[in-house]
Amino acid sequence: MKERIDMAAIGKEDTIVLFNAIGIPTFICNDKDEADKIIFDLTNKSCRIIYVGEEIYEAIPETLDKYSKSPFPIIIPIPEGIDSKGVGLKKIKDNVEKAIGIDIF
Repeated sequence: MKERIDMAAIGKEDTIVLFNAIGIPTFICNDKDEADKIIFDLTNKSCRIIYVGEEIYEAIPETLDKYSKSPFPIIIPIPEGIDSKGVGLKKIKDNVEKAIGIDIF
């Protein structure tokens, strides 16, 4: 039987440690190539939701584009400390604008 992971978090240790504390599998990752491999492996394990630290998220546009064409996995950026760049909020804003046709923010 194939191992299945429903949800996972990828990023720097200090960013994803809380996910581990609540039982979500975590994968420490510091570069684009490692992130690509982890996301590929998680997808093969039928992972549905992958949280990614925003620094890594910004470094993998090709990977994000590849998986945006399928319903799963859903890849969600998470802020990294007080120096967050607002990537997650921008993604939400873009998706809302795409869905309803106007910017409501």
